[in-house]
Amino acid sequence: MATNGEITLSPVKDAAGLEDFLRFPWRIYQNDPYWVPPLLPEQRRFLDQRTGPFFEIGEAQYFLAFRDGEPVGRISAHHNRLHDEYHGPGTGFWGFFEAIQDPRVAQALFEAAAAWLRERGCHRLVGPLNFSIYDEMGLLVEGFDSIPAMFQTHNPPYYVDLVTSWGFRKAMDWVALKNPHLQDADVPAMERRLEEILSTQKVTLASYNPRELDRRSDEIFHLFNDAWSVNWGHVPLTRRQFDHMLHEVKPLLRRDLVQMVLDGEKLVGFGIVLPDLNPLVQKLDGRLNPWDKLWLLYHAKFAPVRKLRAMVLGIAQPYQLKRLHHAIFLKTWIAIIQKTSCDFIDYSLIPGNLRHWIKMIQSFGGQIYKIFRLFEREI
Repeated sequence: MATNGEITLSPVKDAAGLEDFLRFPWRIYQNDPYWVPPLLPEQRRFLDQRTGPFFEIGEAQYFLAFRDGEPVGRISAHHNRLHDEYHGPGTGFWGFFEAIQDPRVAQALFEAAAAWLRERGCHRLVGPLNFSIYDEMGLLVEGFDSIPAMFQTHNPPYYVDLVTSWGFRKAMDWVALKNPHLQDADVPAMERRLEEILSTQKVTLASYNPRELDRRSDEIFHLFNDAWSVNWGHVPLTRRQFDHMLHEVKPLLRRDLVQMVLDGEKLVGFGIVLPDLNPLVQKLDGRLNPWDKLWLLYHAKFAPVRKLRAMVLGIAQPYQLKRLHHAIFLKTWIAIIQKTSCDFIDYSLIPGNLRHWIKMIQSFGGQIYKIFRLFEREI
């Protein structure tokens, strides 16, 4: 829906501009019942170049689009030096995209991001990434009729047209699957299947222990980068990025929802399932004071669980053909059914080219219900 008025672009240069950048999405989503506002204190730290973990390996510029003095869109342009080392130079990225339904606004934002990245030697533009493949990423292209799980993006359907109208094409899809009927599972059959897998292995499964997690943080860090190294777009996490991720998820961990695979004393795999707090976060409308933190912590650790997100599953490369990912799924599922009141679990995000993973989850009753797309074009 095009409108009149000149569109101007302004780079964010100070704290006031960053605050406008942060608060702009409220204009887009004010009537969207599925949007989950970001927690502003957390996002300020994440986007601040003095505190955000991304800025150890990259640089970014934020832009705001204005019409008649009012903000009508935003975007980030960012250059990841570690991506250059891992995949070769020439690729720049965009993210944190929001815009009114006007192709001219989107065009102005993409052209500003492209110009900034061309100055840094980039000839290919990929996004949306906020900032890396392991942060919030992808444009929602299917599944607009439900609230996103934690760490997923959400956007209006018209964003797809805004992006493709500037010449972007599909680079890769990521999928989210759901299993809304956990309590109907045949637990004895699952236990027999788990025993059959483990009977042929020399490994054991151990549930989450906070002290054990702290002791093994180095192992988990290296295992994560090893297990995901062959996936599309993988860039190894730095220790700072990993520590930031661990800091975010550690308060959400419950004993029976985290499994470690041990070969003797060696960690060779792990799976992390988290209580999905997004229905609660939605009610905070962006704020996060100390009482809010305690409220969220109570629901993460102690309150009955109704919705879960299976966030990370990693198996060391030499162990990936031993059905250990099945074992983690089965062990976690049994615990969920027996010890929680959960009736919905989200599995995400899974690269669309990992069809064997998708088929495995579907064999457990999973159904694809959201698709997130990365786009690319030459600049």
